[in-house]
Amino acid sequence: MNSSAIRHVEAELDSGMSGQVVIGLIALSTDVVTEYELRKMLPSDGVSISSTRIETQNPITIENLRGHAHEIAEAAELFVPRESVNVFAYGCTSGSALISQATLEAQLHRTAPGAKLTSPMTGAYKAFSQLGISRIAMLTPYPDEVTAAMMDCLREAGISVVSCASFHIENDYEVINVSPDSIVSAGEAINSDDIEALFVPCTGLRTSTIIEPLEARIGKPVITAHQAMLWDALRLADYKVPITGLGRLFTV
Repeated sequence: MNSSAIRHVEAELDSGMSGQVVIGLIALSTDVVTEYELRKMLPSDGVSISSTRIETQNPITIENLRGHAHEIAEAAELFVPRESVNVFAYGCTSGSALISQATLEAQLHRTAPGAKLTSPMTGAYKAFSQLGISRIAMLTPYPDEVTAAMMDCLREAGISVVSCASFHIENDYEVINVSPDSIVSAGEAINSDDIEALFVPCTGLRTSTIIEPLEARIGKPVITAHQAMLWDALRLADYKVPITGLGRLFTV
């Protein structure tokens, strides 16, 4: 078709996405769960997720997880314009335990100076503080060396892991197959009078539907990776509309 035959029409302009909180999700290349879970947790309007990927390697090892750090800056650079993102979220619990928040922010700020950043562990630490929690049970899907490293990181942050269990899965592709029912059963099994909350890390686990039912069964707060990361991201973005159905954390 000749361009002279194309009719020009007037576009009516509005504020576009300016009224939305945009979370810039930096997910792992193996992660097909986080967007799915966050969509189930987000309100119907007011918050959106824009995501990209960083490469991760299997099996799940400390060395492979620490390798994420240098990719954060490149991932953030893919969001254009950068100002369209209110807060970035690095979507890896074990990675954000092993790599300090200061290091992650330093990497991010190489391409997105001054940008806000959260992660599952950053959100979890803030959640424990907000709820006055210092003694937890932890349920992970990780190999023992990664679970042990997580326990050490929590201990250094002043959080005592009173009891711990793991599904002992070495491959990210298999974590997504852990059923929510088995998370509930295992969470109940490691509950005790000595703990103040249950922590379920890993963004590969599907936990959005079981937070409140599990809280009702054990009588304590349940903190999960997606939940804690989203809660902190919304706080950093100054989003104040109440969200229900996601456990005690979203009521404080």
